[in-house]
Amino acid sequence: MDYDGDGSPDNEHYTSVNAMSKEKRICHRHTPQQIQKLEAYFKECPHPNESQRQAFCDVLNLGIDQVKFWFQNKRTQSKAQDERTSNMLLREENEKLRLENAAMIEVLKNVTCPPCGGPPFGRDDRESNLHKMRLENAFFKTERDSLAAANNKNQQTMLDSLTSVQRQQTFEALTSYGMNPYNQPSSLESQTIQPQLLPQMDIPQLSETAATAVEELKRLFRTDESLWVMSSIDRTYVIDQESYEKFSHSIKHFRNLSARVESSKDITVVPIEATSLIDMFLDSEKWKMLFPTIVNEAKTIHTLGSELPINENCNVLQVIWEQLHILSPLVPPREFMIVRCCQQIGEGLWIIADVSQDSQHIVNSDQASPSCYKRPSGCLIRSLPNAHTEVRWIEHVEVDHTTDTHKMYRELVSGSSGYGARRWIVTLERMCERMALSSILIMPATDWSETIPTVEGRRSVMKLGERMLKIFNEMLIMSGKVEFPQQSKCGVRISIRMNMEPGQLPGLVVSAASCLSIPLTPLQVFNCLRSNDTRHQWDVLCRGNAITETARIFTGSSGTNCINLLQPTPPWDIGQNMVQEPHKKMMVLQECYMDALGGMIVYSPLDMATMSIAASGEVDPLKIPILPSGFTISSDNSEGTLLMLAFQILNSDENSKTRSVSEIAVDRVSRLISQTVQSIKLMLNCPPE
Repeated sequence: MDYDGDGSPDNEHYTSVNAMSKEKRICHRHTPQQIQKLEAYFKECPHPNESQRQAFCDVLNLGIDQVKFWFQNKRTQSKAQDERTSNMLLREENEKLRLENAAMIEVLKNVTCPPCGGPPFGRDDRESNLHKMRLENAFFKTERDSLAAANNKNQQTMLDSLTSVQRQQTFEALTSYGMNPYNQPSSLESQTIQPQLLPQMDIPQLSETAATAVEELKRLFRTDESLWVMSSIDRTYVIDQESYEKFSHSIKHFRNLSARVESSKDITVVPIEATSLIDMFLDSEKWKMLFPTIVNEAKTIHTLGSELPINENCNVLQVIWEQLHILSPLVPPREFMIVRCCQQIGEGLWIIADVSQDSQHIVNSDQASPSCYKRPSGCLIRSLPNAHTEVRWIEHVEVDHTTDTHKMYRELVSGSSGYGARRWIVTLERMCERMALSSILIMPATDWSETIPTVEGRRSVMKLGERMLKIFNEMLIMSGKVEFPQQSKCGVRISIRMNMEPGQLPGLVVSAASCLSIPLTPLQVFNCLRSNDTRHQWDVLCRGNAITETARIFTGSSGTNCINLLQPTPPWDIGQNMVQEPHKKMMVLQECYMDALGGMIVYSPLDMATMSIAASGEVDPLKIPILPSGFTISSDNSEGTLLMLAFQILNSDENSKTRSVSEIAVDRVSRLISQTVQSIKLMLNCPPE
């Protein structure tokens, strides 16, 4: 059992000096300075790994076992304290309910009949009415269960049928890779979110939840830094949980030892009007477009406004379901049902607060128990002169699936560079720059092109690149996957899905992804992969030939952020080939960026005729078929890089549904990505594993 004070097991370490005599022990008592630093470390990282424990030993001049046992004892003590606090709150709630129940019983004793004002029903009448209501309730429950069972059976039949079709189809030889880049991916939704009428009784509850979140977020945004402490791990500011719990009176939603709290804040100035930015925050489709590498799905379930009974300064209140995902299939997505409140709190000053809300009674969904909970988070938006906006961002989340993240990404995702405020701010900066450049009315002097003659064509290609990036990120979740254990053992993750997008040619899509660690900086890896001089060493689309760049459109102030048109064949006259053999010659559309947290390189093959249509600006880019592949590049929190590469291959043969499954085809896809990994390692001079 754990105790507080100088004599607690947390503050001492015992070493046996005689294995045969248990009475003789030497007590090593920690100094107050050591205890203070250990307490600070524990608040930030209650489960340090071996390297972190060794770093603590070096700083505190303690043995590795002393640090290990101290953290074990502290976790046990913290868990016991949490349980005691929770028990106290439950006892208080129980006492409150008991008093309310007693008061209600007393009132019922004096109740009168509403129609006539006479005495209440007798005991026999009450029992008869209760019996009748129980029978009706049982009948309605049976009906509900019957309808739910029929619905679930129908959905399962559809999923089983689709999975059966997926497993009965085969792929052509790998020459089909990239040659039929039709259809944007359509994923199998893990759940169906259907809006339904919000009961009137729930509106005050949602409003109260939003008001509490706004007030808490205001306090976190204040200049008083008493609630924020600097992390000794990555030198970023995090919320001091002990101080936070004192003023918020919130309880932890997850009790598992693997659960953790993530908190962070950041600030930036972006080139966009404050009102335009707020409009994008309050539109779920624009919200996805603003954060394409974070927000995978978003749906507004309810929007409330003037009917709110309280908080007259609340401009908008929404209930939103969102799915977030970053970096790799090895990182699990996060799903939230949130209440979002936007308030104008001053002249040119707005606050947008998000907080998790129980989805029960809000949507019609069979949603599993959530593995993450968003505490009051959001941003403070201040209008600045010259169409600029200051944005201050806070993220505060409880997570219960840290162990679901692959060990390669676990440390990165758990830190401030995972789903923290820094990633939201960096993405916002990049996308605002991109939007500003896409809206200009003249061809910038920095761009150059042999194939894009007009501003409309430039804008069309930028929209196509934006859509390509979004499709690639949506694919990385690899939903509806069919497992192939042999490939998983080789470090390759395979996913199969049907392309059912309206207006596109149907087909079976295989997605393959692999991750590797490279002992070079992210910028070095990024520059090597996007270099036209060495691309033929790893890209099968080049067929071993040199590649020629025919156009470059900058999407940001950094030279690393741009769209490229590439021709993976020996140079020739572009215009002549577009006229003579437009459907036989292939080009590659590529978009890449690099920011403070990493970068992406996403590309897709297009035939010259399709590329010419896109560059003309006369066709909606949403109607142009595209199937991207690419890389995500991120730091491994040291001097190395985590590189994820993912390919997509489409078989759009009309007869493909009648073919039997062959895992040999999947083996070929696996070999393709494995060979690409080996080629990249050889190009970067990576040491053998």
